[in-house]
Amino acid sequence: MGWDSQKAMHPTIRKCLQHLDVIQADDKTKQIVYMYMETLLRERDLLAVSKEQSIESQIHNQ
Repeated sequence: MGWDSQKAMHPTIRKCLQHLDVIQADDKTKQIVYMYMETLLRERDLLAVSKEQSIESQIHNQ
């Protein structure tokens, strides 16, 4: 798969895709797994930013 060259890939996603290669998963399965894992990472990052902003807001309002 050519995803490595497009952007830096999270090490956990890379490892997961390697495991999918070992079990000889087809490309569609790899793509679905990749997309879901990327979505989870984005949601995690958005949640972290939201929590940071909330904490900063509380600090400034005291």
